[in-house]
Amino acid sequence: MFDYEFSVERPWFLILLLFLPILWSVSWTSLTVSGRWRWALANGLRTLLCLLVILALAEVELVRKTDRLTVIYLVDRSLSIPPDRLDEVVDYVRSTANTFRESSPDDRVGVITFGGDAAIEIPPWSSDLFLRSQFEANVDRQQTNLEAAMKLAQAAFPIDAAKRVVIVTDGKETLGNAMQTARAMAQSGIGIDVVPVSTYAQGEITVEKITTPSTMREKTPFHVQVVLKNEPGDHWDKKTANKPVPGNIRVIRSGGGRETVVVDQPIALEPGTRVFAFQDELPNGGFYTYDATFTPDKRGSDGFAQNNRASSFTHIESSGQILLIVDAARPTEFDELVAMLERNHLNVTVQPSNQLFTSLSDLQQYDLVILGNVARSTGDTNGITAFSDAQMQLLADNTRNLGAGLIMLGGPDSFGAGGWANTPVEEAMPLDFQIKDAKVVPVGALMLVMDKSGSMAGEKIHWCKAAAREALRALGPRDYIGVTSFDSVSTRTVPLQRAENRQFVHQMISRLGADGGTNMFPAMEDGFRQLEANDAAVKHMIVLTDGQTPAADFARLTRQISDRGITVTSVAVGQDADVRLLNQIAAMGRGKFYQVTSPKAIPRIFMQEARRVARPLIYEKESGIQPYLAGDHEILKGLPSGFLPVKGYVMTTPKDSPLVDIPLMLPEPVGQSNALMATWQYGIGRSVCWTSDAGQRWTTDWTGWDGFEKLFLQMVRWSMRTTGNDSNYLIATEVRGQKVKVTLNALDDEGNFVNFSSPQLHGVGPQSETINEAFQQVAPGRYEAEFEAAKAGPHFIAVAPNPGQSPLRIGINVQNTQEFRDHADQLPMLEQLAALVPPGGKPGVMFNLDMTPEQLAEIETTPFRHDLPQASSQQPIWYLILVSSACLFLVDIANRRVLWGFAWTRTLWNRMLQRAPQEASQPKSLERLKAQKQSLNRQWSDEFAGDAAEISDEPVREAIVTAEAVSAPPREKLQLDTQEEQGYLDRLLHAKRQTRQADGSDKNEQRN
Repeated sequence: MFDYEFSVERPWFLILLLFLPILWSVSWTSLTVSGRWRWALANGLRTLLCLLVILALAEVELVRKTDRLTVIYLVDRSLSIPPDRLDEVVDYVRSTANTFRESSPDDRVGVITFGGDAAIEIPPWSSDLFLRSQFEANVDRQQTNLEAAMKLAQAAFPIDAAKRVVIVTDGKETLGNAMQTARAMAQSGIGIDVVPVSTYAQGEITVEKITTPSTMREKTPFHVQVVLKNEPGDHWDKKTANKPVPGNIRVIRSGGGRETVVVDQPIALEPGTRVFAFQDELPNGGFYTYDATFTPDKRGSDGFAQNNRASSFTHIESSGQILLIVDAARPTEFDELVAMLERNHLNVTVQPSNQLFTSLSDLQQYDLVILGNVARSTGDTNGITAFSDAQMQLLADNTRNLGAGLIMLGGPDSFGAGGWANTPVEEAMPLDFQIKDAKVVPVGALMLVMDKSGSMAGEKIHWCKAAAREALRALGPRDYIGVTSFDSVSTRTVPLQRAENRQFVHQMISRLGADGGTNMFPAMEDGFRQLEANDAAVKHMIVLTDGQTPAADFARLTRQISDRGITVTSVAVGQDADVRLLNQIAAMGRGKFYQVTSPKAIPRIFMQEARRVARPLIYEKESGIQPYLAGDHEILKGLPSGFLPVKGYVMTTPKDSPLVDIPLMLPEPVGQSNALMATWQYGIGRSVCWTSDAGQRWTTDWTGWDGFEKLFLQMVRWSMRTTGNDSNYLIATEVRGQKVKVTLNALDDEGNFVNFSSPQLHGVGPQSETINEAFQQVAPGRYEAEFEAAKAGPHFIAVAPNPGQSPLRIGINVQNTQEFRDHADQLPMLEQLAALVPPGGKPGVMFNLDMTPEQLAEIETTPFRHDLPQASSQQPIWYLILVSSACLFLVDIANRRVLWGFAWTRTLWNRMLQRAPQEASQPKSLERLKAQKQSLNRQWSDEFAGDAAEISDEPVREAIVTAEAVSAPPREKLQLDTQEEQGYLDRLLHAKRQTRQADGSDKNEQRN
């Protein structure tokens, strides 16, 4: 199964092997090791040690070759593959993989699915394939990108096996270049097989496009054209192919919050292309959408229904359209303001907060959006509505990228007091909706007491955590938040703390899990103790549960909470909650009681209740606060001198930006910047903040002031989307796949080309993606820009011809149905893919998807055939060689320094055979040394016994001389100089030195 070889990464280091003969020569002359076999062992160890070091420097590698094969199926899941054919694809992939995969060489199989992108459905593995029609991976099914799937397969292949991909597709490629990538894969040794997915031969009807003028005047007729195409199937009966296809064409116009059917009639669509035209006229300005749809009468006469619809946009210019969004509970609050604007020829549409816009196209007919004292979340216990994150983002995009105006009028339910903090709307405004000045610290405290018992598992606990995060977002950085959860016991999930540490609070909330019983009283009491110890100006508690809690003195606890100035709101989730108890808690706690059947409503309730904590942001003074002029502004031109006092406003903080202009300010409270009116340029649009109201509560005296109407009228006109004479500019668009090309033709008033200009393109995609491109001049007076339209849907574009000029608006609907419109035969391209030959291998094979199980079992050529070169994998082993070298180095040192033998084996053998050990014969020289040693011992004993006070060194000299005489030739007797006053150790040391000197002189004589 495996073949092993060695390879060298740096072969030039092998030149060092030439030094081995030199090593042997030096060892022969200078290596002094007793014994021939010890010399041979030492020389061999040193040679092997040098060889290993050289191999380590050369980076030797172990190469393993294997017969393994890995096959990855690339399955096309784009919308051009009908669902029934996709089921057949899944059955084919599963059956071929489980039938033909060989387990003896441990073959592997994997699946990658692709559309506009690619994803691994099943990674390569050596077992049966369990593939279902309900795929796990998510891909963009509106496009086909075979190149992305091939590149992902290259990255997913293991290195220790031969590689092959099996492409299962209809070949309708809308993105990428599959052929170029396939050639690169084949060159790298990857085999390519193809399984074509052919759709049933039938006719195809397509609504190619609907054309309308991009911009028109009010009450001006214009033409609308719908282009339809009928392509009969290639294998149809010729008589049937030439017959028209009966059906119905329907055109719907949307705009102004209404849908109108302008065309609804039957037609017989002849083979080929036909243009259906009609005339329309719009009396009111705005942005309108035309949707054209063709529906065939006979089922099965059309291949794909995805390409039977097209859209177009038309902008009807008007004198000015305004959208005023008000609280649904107070729909007439701004009636006087509406009447004043309409008296000045402005069209105002009042939209309550429970009937909000749903898409960006709904906002395009308006030049200005006014948020009139409306909170982010509105309603009562009967029902709560709220601006979604998507709707708030649409408001910001409509101003920044499309030039519409945005005004927020103050009141108790606006700015930070209305829960707009930390939202895209706040980002679009010139003011921050929170107080950041440390000298004025109006704070609130919110305590969430949440049930996390076992009955809250699943959707309930998910929405409760989402609600807690929404409540956190509504608080300012100086406000306090705490979360106390309970099951059988109480837990301080988030101890009461500043909301500025949002990331930590988010993490702690996300850890909430549901388990255990229900005991609410300890948690509610703990939350009360934390709020009681806090010095916030406003304190509020929200209690949420879905079950019954043990009996406790809730009445006494709720009275204590209320006596400390803390309000309590209760939320009952589902029908099993103790509704009676929670209702009593809310009544005694001066809060509200909510009962919800769907957990999805919980975030809206928490957003609504979090506004109570923001009450300190409202500053009121009954005697009034006198505004003062802080700068000149176009809005204030021509107003009477001397502004009237205001009795209240919502405190904010100006943004730190040079674009922010604050012409009107308030002196109180002292210690911070108090803006009454603030403006700035946001993108290509404008936004204005008026922090007091419009004559309802705090500015009731202003309605009789001469400058009131002029002030608000100039504020509205300054903020509105600018309009001008655009007759000198013509915009054309062209959609090519995912590319949108915009062409601008510019002329001056005299009809001459406008050159060297700098037009800018701004826009918003269907998922709020921002589009910003610069035009490039390509001809006299002609400019072009191109952008990527990755997502299907409406794209709204604003073109600014020059800085300061009013933008020109258009709408483009990108359908991304290229693969439905392409009816060309893709089989030749798939055959080219299969014909590619990897080096050392064979070309791929075209398989038939529609084989029966019997035919499938009889085929000889399978995707798991082993006709590709063996795969090889390299494993560096230089580090193992270094470790071996270190071990051999120690063995070499031991061989030269340690005197060792095998005499112990005889003793061990005798002991194993229970024999008496034989005394080894001793050399005669050793016997003479032992006799001399005994003689010296006797002499020393006599010397010390005879005279203990005076010790002579004569026995030492005699011992040294006698021992030397045993092993050396006789030589002259050495005379040692002694002194009586020297001690015994000094005399002994002197005798040793004299002996060594004599020994050295003898050796020199022998050499001579």
